[in-house]
Amino acid sequence: MKIDVLQIQSEGKNEFEIKYNDTLQYKAKLPFITIKEPLKLEKLRSIEIFDINDNRIYTTDYKYINNFKEEFIPMRFLITGSQKFNQLIFTSDKNIIKIYYEEKALWENRYVIEINNKQYFCYSVEDGYIRHFPIYDGEIQIGEALKSNIVIDGKDEYCCYLKDGYESISDGIVALLLYLDRSEYSSSYLVNKSYNLSKSYSYNKANKLYNKEWVKNNFGDEFYRKVDENIKLVKEKFKHPLKTFEEQWNTMSEKNKKILKFVFIAPWAIFFIVLLIILIIILLSS
Repeated sequence: MKIDVLQIQSEGKNEFEIKYNDTLQYKAKLPFITIKEPLKLEKLRSIEIFDINDNRIYTTDYKYINNFKEEFIPMRFLITGSQKFNQLIFTSDKNIIKIYYEEKALWENRYVIEINNKQYFCYSVEDGYIRHFPIYDGEIQIGEALKSNIVIDGKDEYCCYLKDGYESISDGIVALLLYLDRSEYSSSYLVNKSYNLSKSYSYNKANKLYNKEWVKNNFGDEFYRKVDENIKLVKEKFKHPLKTFEEQWNTMSEKNKKILKFVFIAPWAIFFIVLLIILIIILLSS
């Protein structure tokens, strides 16, 4: 099974489409975060998931007090063996899904997907242009989520492959990917026609749980080919930066366009108002 979580709006609002095996299953609305606004994790509670007819299916609850109590003592996991961070609950008529980040020891951490009290573990490994999230049921790898480090037009994209027999946890995967987008990625300040390219590597205990050929061996290389195409596209764009005013204008957000128009128009408006006042005074005094 393939799950795609695709951002379709990033200017002024965050909206996603969620597809199961290339068929639209859900829509999602996330809180909008700007580059000037510190990420307030309480805003995770604003995540909403809708069906294709815009009926709300999942709402979220970020229990601020519970999170504060759990996170208050730094490195408590060294004593207790486990410490949970940023616990978020997705609730529907059928499921209660809890997502959180867990630290168990130095350099040993993971994300936990808890669906109706059944736990699945997800590990993060950076490997060049792709961030990998191998997903485990106990000691068995059942899936892998992928996040490209290339962002085009300010829109994040996530993909997850699940083994047969685990389709029932697909909503939990969606919850995790939306959670990751709001807690770790903030591309909502980027505008259309923007290109971001980054390469990163991680070195921790999760690396031993990462098989770089798992997706290719089980599901093919479609995702990797798309990443390669995007790398070529962005590198080509970097070779030919924007030159004309029209090109630069088209890359700006609507908010910045309005500000720029005001900056240009306001002095002329003030000049004509002052000139009009002077003319009125002259006419009245003559």
